Amino acid sequence: MKFAQQQLQKYRNEALQFEETLDLNDLISERFSDLILKAETVLVKGSIQMTEEDDYFLMANFHADLTLPSSRSLQPVDWSCDLNVAETYVENPEKIKEFDEEEPVFAIQNKTIDLDVAILDNIVSALPLQILTKEEEAGAPLPEGKDWQVISEEEFLKEHPEEKEAKETAEKDQKLDPRLAKLDDFFKK
Repeated sequence: MKFAQQQLQKYRNEALQFEETLDLNDLISERFSDLILKAETVLVKGSIQMTEEDDYFLMANFHADLTLPSSRSLQPVDWSCDLNVAETYVENPEKIKEFDEEEPVFAIQNKTIDLDVAILDNIVSALPLQILTKEEEAGAPLPEGKDWQVISEEEFLKEHPEEKEAKETAEKDQKLDPRLAKLDDFFKK
Protein backbone atom coordinates (compact mmCIF):
# COMPACT_ATOMS: atom_id res chain seq x y z
CA MET A 1 0.00 0.00 0.00
CA LYS A 2 1.43 3.33 -1.08
CA PHE A 3 0.25 6.81 -0.17
CA ALA A 4 0.97 9.49 -2.77
CA GLN A 5 2.31 12.77 -1.41
CA GLN A 6 -0.30 14.65 -3.44
CA GLN A 7 -3.07 12.61 -1.79
CA LEU A 8 -1.63 13.23 1.69
CA GLN A 9 -1.51 17.01 1.21
CA LYS A 10 -5.30 17.02 1.40
CA TYR A 11 -5.01 16.00 5.06
CA ARG A 12 -3.47 19.15 6.52
CA ASN A 13 -6.12 19.65 9.19
CA GLU A 14 -7.00 16.07 10.05
CA ALA A 15 -5.17 12.77 9.76
CA LEU A 16 -5.76 10.22 7.03
CA GLN A 17 -7.03 7.15 8.88
CA PHE A 18 -6.37 3.75 7.33
CA GLU A 19 -6.88 0.07 8.05
CA GLU A 20 -5.09 -2.12 5.52
CA THR A 21 -4.31 -5.80 5.12
CA LEU A 22 -0.80 -6.26 3.73
CA ASP A 23 0.69 -9.31 2.02
CA LEU A 24 4.42 -8.83 2.50
CA ASN A 25 5.64 -12.17 1.08
CA ASP A 26 6.81 -10.76 -2.30
CA LEU A 27 8.70 -7.96 -0.59
CA ILE A 28 10.17 -10.43 1.92
CA SER A 29 11.42 -12.74 -0.83
CA GLU A 30 12.93 -9.74 -2.60
CA ARG A 31 14.67 -8.16 0.42
CA PHE A 32 14.88 -10.52 3.42
CA SER A 33 14.45 -14.12 2.22
CA ASP A 34 17.32 -15.24 4.47
CA LEU A 35 15.67 -13.81 7.61
CA ILE A 36 11.97 -14.59 7.09
CA LEU A 37 10.58 -17.72 5.43
CA LYS A 38 6.99 -16.50 5.14
CA ALA A 39 4.46 -14.13 6.68
CA GLU A 40 0.73 -14.26 7.19
CA THR A 41 -1.19 -11.20 6.02
CA VAL A 42 -0.67 -8.27 8.37
CA LEU A 43 -3.57 -6.03 9.46
CA VAL A 44 -2.27 -2.48 9.93
CA LYS A 45 -4.28 0.32 11.55
CA GLY A 46 -3.04 3.86 11.75
CA SER A 47 -2.91 7.37 10.43
CA ILE A 48 -0.75 9.78 8.47
CA GLN A 49 -0.93 13.48 9.17
CA MET A 50 0.80 16.44 7.63
CA THR A 51 2.60 18.51 10.28
CA GLU A 52 2.96 22.28 10.47
CA GLU A 53 6.48 21.91 9.06
CA ASP A 54 5.05 20.14 5.95
CA ASP A 55 6.39 16.76 7.06
CA TYR A 56 4.29 13.61 7.23
CA PHE A 57 3.88 11.74 10.50
CA LEU A 58 2.97 8.04 10.28
CA MET A 59 1.51 6.30 13.33
CA ALA A 60 0.45 2.67 13.01
CA ASN A 61 0.13 -0.55 14.96
CA PHE A 62 0.00 -4.12 13.75
CA HIS A 63 0.38 -7.78 14.63
CA ALA A 64 2.56 -10.03 12.44
CA ASP A 65 2.71 -13.83 12.39
CA LEU A 66 5.91 -15.03 10.73
CA THR A 67 7.84 -18.21 10.06
CA LEU A 68 11.56 -17.75 10.70
CA PRO A 69 14.49 -20.13 10.29
CA SER A 70 15.97 -21.47 13.51
CA SER A 71 19.31 -19.81 14.15
CA ARG A 72 20.77 -23.22 14.97
CA SER A 73 19.27 -25.71 12.49
CA LEU A 74 17.36 -23.51 9.99
CA GLN A 75 14.18 -25.46 10.79
CA PRO A 76 11.00 -23.32 10.51
CA VAL A 77 9.88 -21.62 13.73
CA ASP A 78 6.63 -19.69 14.24
CA TRP A 79 7.11 -16.21 15.73
CA SER A 80 4.75 -13.30 16.33
CA CYS A 81 5.15 -9.64 17.17
CA ASP A 82 2.95 -6.67 18.03
CA LEU A 83 4.53 -3.37 17.06
CA ASN A 84 3.77 0.32 17.05
CA VAL A 85 5.30 2.49 14.35
CA ALA A 86 5.89 6.23 14.68
CA GLU A 87 7.92 7.67 11.81
CA THR A 88 8.34 11.04 10.16
CA TYR A 89 8.77 11.47 6.41
CA VAL A 90 10.32 14.59 4.92
CA GLU A 91 10.37 15.78 1.32
CA ASN A 92 13.92 17.17 1.40
CA PRO A 93 16.58 14.66 2.59
CA GLU A 94 18.67 17.56 3.95
CA LYS A 95 15.92 18.22 6.51
CA ILE A 96 16.69 14.90 8.26
CA LYS A 97 19.68 16.61 9.93
CA GLU A 98 17.26 18.84 11.88
CA PHE A 99 15.90 15.87 13.86
CA ASP A 100 17.47 14.02 16.79
CA GLU A 101 19.50 10.94 15.87
CA GLU A 102 17.09 8.68 17.79
CA GLU A 103 14.04 9.85 15.86
CA PRO A 104 13.00 7.67 12.91
CA VAL A 105 12.98 10.14 10.01
CA PHE A 106 13.06 9.15 6.34
CA ALA A 107 13.08 10.95 3.02
CA ILE A 108 10.05 10.42 0.81
CA GLN A 109 10.98 8.26 -2.17
CA ASN A 110 9.24 8.80 -5.54
CA LYS A 111 6.71 11.18 -3.93
CA THR A 112 5.10 8.28 -2.01
CA ILE A 113 5.15 6.73 1.43
CA ASP A 114 5.31 2.96 1.01
CA LEU A 115 3.48 1.38 3.97
CA ASP A 116 4.65 -2.14 3.02
CA VAL A 117 8.32 -1.13 3.24
CA ALA A 118 7.82 0.78 6.51
CA ILE A 119 6.06 -2.17 8.17
CA LEU A 120 8.55 -4.76 6.90
CA ASP A 121 11.54 -2.66 8.02
CA ASN A 122 10.03 -2.41 11.51
CA ILE A 123 9.41 -6.16 11.61
CA VAL A 124 13.00 -6.90 10.59
CA SER A 125 14.36 -4.53 13.24
CA ALA A 126 12.33 -6.43 15.88
CA LEU A 127 13.52 -9.91 14.89
CA PRO A 128 15.32 -11.78 17.70
CA LEU A 129 19.02 -12.51 17.29
CA GLN A 130 18.45 -16.13 18.27
CA ILE A 131 15.34 -18.16 17.58
CA LEU A 132 15.13 -21.86 18.36
CA THR A 133 12.62 -24.64 17.81
CA LYS A 134 10.92 -26.04 20.92
CA GLU A 135 13.16 -29.11 20.75
CA GLU A 136 16.30 -26.97 20.57
CA GLU A 137 15.13 -24.90 23.55
CA ALA A 138 14.53 -28.13 25.50
CA GLY A 139 18.15 -29.16 24.97
CA ALA A 140 18.09 -31.18 21.76
CA PRO A 141 21.54 -32.17 20.58
CA LEU A 142 23.41 -29.67 18.44
CA PRO A 143 23.46 -30.30 14.67
CA GLU A 144 26.13 -32.49 13.16
CA GLY A 145 26.93 -34.09 9.85
CA LYS A 146 29.62 -36.02 8.05
CA ASP A 147 32.98 -34.86 9.44
CA TRP A 148 31.53 -31.86 11.30
CA GLN A 149 29.53 -30.97 14.41
CA VAL A 150 28.47 -27.86 16.29
CA ILE A 151 29.77 -27.60 19.83
CA SER A 152 29.04 -25.14 22.62
CA GLU A 153 31.55 -22.51 23.68
CA GLU A 154 32.14 -24.36 26.96
CA GLU A 155 33.03 -27.57 25.09
CA PHE A 156 35.33 -25.64 22.78
CA LEU A 157 37.19 -24.07 25.71
CA LYS A 158 37.59 -27.51 27.36
CA GLU A 159 39.12 -28.89 24.17
CA HIS A 160 41.33 -25.82 23.63
CA PRO A 161 42.69 -24.61 27.00
CA GLU A 162 44.98 -22.09 25.26
CA GLU A 163 41.88 -20.32 23.93
CA LYS A 164 40.45 -20.18 27.45
CA GLU A 165 43.64 -18.49 28.67
CA ALA A 166 43.55 -16.04 25.75
CA LYS A 167 39.92 -15.21 26.50
CA GLU A 168 40.67 -14.61 30.20
CA THR A 169 43.66 -12.43 29.30
CA ALA A 170 41.54 -10.40 26.87
CA GLU A 171 38.89 -9.89 29.57
CA LYS A 172 41.56 -8.63 32.00
CA ASP A 173 42.94 -6.28 29.33
CA GLN A 174 39.48 -4.80 28.80
CA LYS A 175 39.45 -3.38 32.31
CA LEU A 176 39.65 0.39 32.36
CA ASP A 177 43.02 2.04 32.47
CA PRO A 178 43.20 3.86 35.86
CA ARG A 179 44.39 7.00 34.10
CA LEU A 180 41.03 7.14 32.27
CA ALA A 181 38.82 6.37 35.29
CA LYS A 182 37.84 10.02 35.81
CA LEU A 183 36.90 10.31 32.13
CA ASP A 184 34.66 7.24 32.49
CA ASP A 185 32.83 8.95 35.39
CA PHE A 186 32.32 12.03 33.22
CA PHE A 187 30.23 10.08 30.67
CA LYS A 188 28.06 8.46 33.36
CA LYS A 189 26.53 11.81 34.33
